[in-house]
Parts: sequence; structure tokens; C-alpha cells
Amino acid sequence: MRTKMSGLLPLAAALASAGIVPVAMAAPVSYEMTLSTHSGFAGGGGMSGMLGMMSGRGSSVSRMMDLRLTSPVDLAGGASAEHIVPEAMRIGPVLPLRGERRGKGEGGAADDQGGKLLLYWGCGASVPAGQPEVIDLRTIDSRVSPEVAAMARHSRQGKGGADGGESLPPRTLWWPQGDPSGGTVPADASAVGEHLVRTSFMPQEIRYALDQQMDFLEPMGLRAGSGSLSAAIPLQWAALARARGYNLNAVGAANEREVIIWMASRNQAPMLPASQNTCTIPAGIFARTQGAMLMGEALGPTRSFAHPPQKAGEKKPPIWTARVRVNSFDSALLGMGDMAREAAGDAAADSVVPGGATIMKSLKGLFGN
Repeated sequence: MRTKMSGLLPLAAALASAGIVPVAMAAPVSYEMTLSTHSGFAGGGGMSGMLGMMSGRGSSVSRMMDLRLTSPVDLAGGASAEHIVPEAMRIGPVLPLRGERRGKGEGGAADDQGGKLLLYWGCGASVPAGQPEVIDLRTIDSRVSPEVAAMARHSRQGKGGADGGESLPPRTLWWPQGDPSGGTVPADASAVGEHLVRTSFMPQEIRYALDQQMDFLEPMGLRAGSGSLSAAIPLQWAALARARGYNLNAVGAANEREVIIWMASRNQAPMLPASQNTCTIPAGIFARTQGAMLMGEALGPTRSFAHPPQKAGEKKPPIWTARVRVNSFDSALLGMGDMAREAAGDAAADSVVPGGATIMKSLKGLFGN
């Protein structure tokens, strides 16, 4: 039997790669569903929404959904999948999952001429001894987490890209790929109910049900209590009943070659416990910047599914796995309150305002565009 199986496994893998047998014979197909609530910049509202948020008038809120089905092998041409959502989602009900050919590699770093990252962490009125940690941006990948490295790159001008070479078949199909909604769902959407995913390359359907615990989170309500970048900046947010914890970070650019990042804590996930809804950015961290972007995430519940279902002590190889995540994001600008009020006053009835260009110019170093 061992000899016979050793010959069948390579054959099964080869056939699966060619799209002749179900992908699940090679390895389980994985499915990810993310339900997110966005406010602040990510909540939408354009220039008028941005000015409203910066002037203390609040920000708009939106709900978004991301669906991703990943195969362990390349998908044959014509492979398709669809997600059927419950009526309470107020969309669909059939959402097509689409893919696109992928490149063989990615381009190089956006800027290899150096620069430095100043990294701070912790909640408190003053900067702790031993901070900041200064990191050469050319060696950042080996020094910090991928998330921090991505923040530093995004805060600098210039972008890398795909190598433009030969492409490969997709392994991931997702929504909202190709959908004009961009993943936004109605404000009254609910994910509670039965969910069904069908594919053209796997005979089994992916089925799971979500209850109220796994529905969209409320807005995080992140607020900064000081307009001065030289002073300590108290932060506060809503204590969400279903949150497992919170992540907070802020990023600014002192100049084109110096990025500053603050995190609520380091080497801890989530950064802050669910019981905490206040924190203070130490004084002076962003004093040399024109402004900084504050970003917060409330980590909600997660739930996993698999087929066939696993009983305690069993180790059946799954045909598919599914994981649902719920979170809430918020963002705010630090140190730009006066600028926002002046710009908003110059254009009371116009969302594209004189002075808006000044705001966007000051943000250019933060976002790299």
C-alpha cells in the first residue's frame, strides 16, 4: 500500500495542477471573509468629510467586506467561484469572485538611497529612556515587523511595482475584484445568516452560518485630545463590547529622508487589551513634522470553519477551511486642527476648497502620492 500511494500522490498533484481533478485533492482550499467598519479618512466623504473630521465635526462611517478564496495550486483558465450572501446583506445575493494573473516577482524598493526610521512605542506623557530606536530604511525588513516596514515605505515618496515580466495563473479569487462597489456594503447591512460559496473546480460547497456575535462592529470613535504636536496627545476611543483588543499607531515625516512611527506597544498582539480605551502619545514625538496620521484598529471576534468537521482528537485532512474576521478601523490627523478650520472657513459651501491644496500638500510626505 505504501508503494502504491507513493506513486499516486505525484500523479494527483500533477492532475490537480492541470485542472483535471478537484484542487482539494492536492491540499485544502482556504476561504477568508473580512467584515470591517471604517471611519475617519477610510470612512469616505471626500474633501468635505476630511475637513469635517479635522475641524471636530465628526466623520462618516462605512461598512466593507472582503472575500478571498485561495487555491494551493494554479487555477485553470475559466475557473470561477461565487459567494451567496443572506438577504440581510442588502446586496447580491450572488457575488462573483474574480482573479487576475499574477507576476513572477515584485519590483525593488521604491527608494534605495537610504534614510532613517525613528521608532517610538508605549502610552505615556513622556518618551521613555532608550527611545527612539533608529533604523536604517535600507535594512528595515530585518529589523521590524512587516506591518511597520510597510508603514515606513508608504510614508515616503515613490513606489515600487511589478516586474512586468511573464504572468502566472491566479491562485486567489476575490470580491470586490472588478466590482464597482469597491467592497462597500449598505450602512444597514448585516452578515447574520447562511453563507454559501460555490466553485467550478471543487465539488464540495463551502457553507457556514454567522450569528450576531460575528456581525459588523460599531465605529471605533477614535479621538485625539490635543492639537499641538509638541505636547502629549491623549487618545480615547469607544470601548466596544466585542473587541478582543486594539492596535494604535501614528506616522509622520520630518523630511523626505526621515520617517517617524509611534506604536501603542511593541512585540504584543493586540497592542492594547480590550479593557483599555485610552492612551497617550508622548510629547514631542511628531514636533518636527507638519502633521501625522493616527490609525486605530479594533480587533473583533474571529471564527473558523472546516469540512469535514473536526471532533476532539481527530486529525482528518480538511477539504476546505474558512475563517471570518470582524474589525473596525478609524483614523485622524494630528496637529492640523488650526489649518483645517482656516481652510474650511474659506469655502463654507464648496467641498473642493481654496486652502485644500495646502492640506493635501502637507500630507504628501505621509502617503507618498
